[in-house]
Amino acid sequence: MDHRTASLVMTLYLAPFVLVAIPAGIAADRFGVMVTGRAGMVTMLLGTLVTLAAPSLPLVLAGRAIAGAGSGFLLVGVLKVGTEAIPRAQLGLALGIFAAGLPAGTGVAFNLLRPLAQLGGWRLGLLAAGGLVLGAAAVFEFLASRWTQRAGPSVDPRLALKSAELWRLSIVTVLGYAAILGFTTWAPTTLVAFARIPLWAASLIASMLLIIDIPFAPMWGAVSDRIGRRRPFVIAAFTVYLIGSLLVPWVARTHTVAPLVLVIAGMGIGCAMFFPAALTIPAETVTKERVGAAYGLFFTAQVIGMLAGPVLIGQLLDTGTPALAFFGVSGVTALGLAAAFTLRSR
Repeated sequence: MDHRTASLVMTLYLAPFVLVAIPAGIAADRFGVMVTGRAGMVTMLLGTLVTLAAPSLPLVLAGRAIAGAGSGFLLVGVLKVGTEAIPRAQLGLALGIFAAGLPAGTGVAFNLLRPLAQLGGWRLGLLAAGGLVLGAAAVFEFLASRWTQRAGPSVDPRLALKSAELWRLSIVTVLGYAAILGFTTWAPTTLVAFARIPLWAASLIASMLLIIDIPFAPMWGAVSDRIGRRRPFVIAAFTVYLIGSLLVPWVARTHTVAPLVLVIAGMGIGCAMFFPAALTIPAETVTKERVGAAYGLFFTAQVIGMLAGPVLIGQLLDTGTPALAFFGVSGVTALGLAAAFTLRSR
């Protein structure tokens, strides 16, 4: 299997987001997040059951796609609940904590679900994942029942999709997530030969890019709240990430681990600036009644970037060299930096 094919397989779970995120956001604004959130939970559980019972690989993949569609509904609903419940002055901190959930959840998957799958097979691991979904459903029900609002009949959520600022942010988001996922997907395998380090060390070093978000994303979100601005953090994030991506090939050739760790950790701190700032802009661009549609557009852009990045960098690896792939990440990041300067948000 070449890099491009592997990229498509790894991102199959995310593909349905592109189709459901905007409809889910519009539905959340029109009918409330209780309806869309519950629909997402039920769909996720259905996808898990299909995967558990699947006798063949095509049905396993179908189950993943169904669960992915449910996740799209759920994530849009969670963000809408958060923006309704949390004061604007604390929104950066709250969305920084939300952003830290991705690497934290990945850690749970590796340290809890993977050992279960190794002991009892992949179906046991997936069954445990279904249990986590049920736990998340209970938490969502509690939060949504306390804090959600209902859009009035005169509100048209689709008007959010006419916001020029949201479309500019969407371009920035596509390029940002393409650069991040393109790097994290293929850095472990390329660093093995490039830096002459074992695979486990390369994987650990590359994972720092997201792990470091756990403490830093909430911190940068809180700092942006205090300053009252988001755009400078987006620009700074791309700048730091671009410098780091240009340094990685040069540092890796020295075959010394410490500088490589420092550079990738710095890139991770740049990512941590991007996540809460970018997530806050939709809530500050449209009214609360239309924020679901705004986040639907944001997630569509995010997933397009997450799908495109690994495929693009994988293609560069198949047709070129590891150095070319790393500089491909730099090129995407540079485009993202240029797009970030077009934002009009404060």
